[in-house]
Formats: sequence, structure tokens, C-alpha cells
Amino acid sequence: MKIRKVLSVIAAAAVAVATFAVSASAYELNKDLKTGWSISTTVPGSEFEGITEDSVITITYTADPSLADMPGHEYWVIKPMINDAGWPLVENIKGLTPSEDGSSYVVPVDGTEIKFCFPADQIEHIQIAGLAFMGHGITLGELTVSNDETLPEAAPEAAPEAAPEAAPEAPKGGSDNPTTGVGLSGLGFALSAAAVAVTKKRK
Repeated sequence: MKIRKVLSVIAAAAVAVATFAVSASAYELNKDLKTGWSISTTVPGSEFEGITEDSVITITYTADPSLADMPGHEYWVIKPMINDAGWPLVENIKGLTPSEDGSSYVVPVDGTEIKFCFPADQIEHIQIAGLAFMGHGITLGELTVSNDETLPEAAPEAAPEAAPEAAPEAPKGGSDNPTTGVGLSGLGFALSAAAVAVTKKRK
């Protein structure tokens, strides 16, 4: 009876480990990409077996903030490419911001990890050929694939400030005199008063 219990516990633990392996896996990159665009690292396609367009890929990294003081090198990017002929860039990655020239993806210099999802139309190619990574100003740590995690929603962009409203124009044919600033109604009142005074003098 006790042996059966022990075996059942072992079996349950094995199932739990297998389940974890399916839902999340990690691959050590440990590569300083430096700044010369001459260093790369690859990940075999087997690491992406079973992923979908909703699978979250996490890459930990360390950025080199000293590049902020090096003209021409003050940027931090990662370039995920399919490890096939020509190393084509994996485009339209959800969760990452393309660089200004569209050749890579921006990595926050003050961050420690990026999370993203691959587009559905490129997953099969990735699973067959694997990935290659290049970049600038960062050291890659670990790549994790998870089918249980959800991609964080991007922070909403700040709404542009409304332009100040222009002062309303005086209606055409209105009562104000734009040259003198004297109201026509006030002028009419003055003329009426003058007429009354003249009438009184005649009497």
C-alpha cells in the first residue's frame, strides 16, 4: 500500500514536470552583442515547438548605459532574424517597437527584459529554421517561451493637448465700432440727449 502511494506521488511529480516543460521553457543566450554588429547568437527551432501567435517570448538583457555618451552609438536595439538564407528580419512582432529605420527593434536602456509574440504567418518558418539574434548595446541573458502567460498591454499614448480656442470675432454689423471702440448704442444715446437739449433751448 505504501509502495503504491510512493509510486503515485512520483508519477504526479513527473506529470507536473512534463506539464511545466510544455507550458514554459528557457534557453540560455548569455551573449554580449557589443556595438560592432559582428556578434550573433542562434536558438534552434526545437525551442519554439508548440508555440502559437499568443505564446509569450521573454528575453532578459542588460543594456550598456555608457553608450549615451558615445555619439553614433547612443541606441539600444535587438534584431531577431530567421536562421535561414539571408537571415531575414522577423517583422511585425507584437509587443516590440521597430527602430527608426525598421531594421531592428528598440530595447529600453533602463529595462531588464522584453516580452513579445511572433506573427502567426512566420511561426512555422521559425520552428523549422530557428532564430538568430544580433543587436547593439545589450547583453542577452535568457530566452523563455510561455504558453500560459499573456502579453502586457501597451501603455496608452498621451492625448495631444487641445489647441487654445480663438477669441470669437465680433459679428458683422454689430453694435461695436472696431476703430474707436465706442459702442453705437452709446453714440445713439448721446445724440438723443443732444436733441433733447436743443429742443429745451428753443422753448
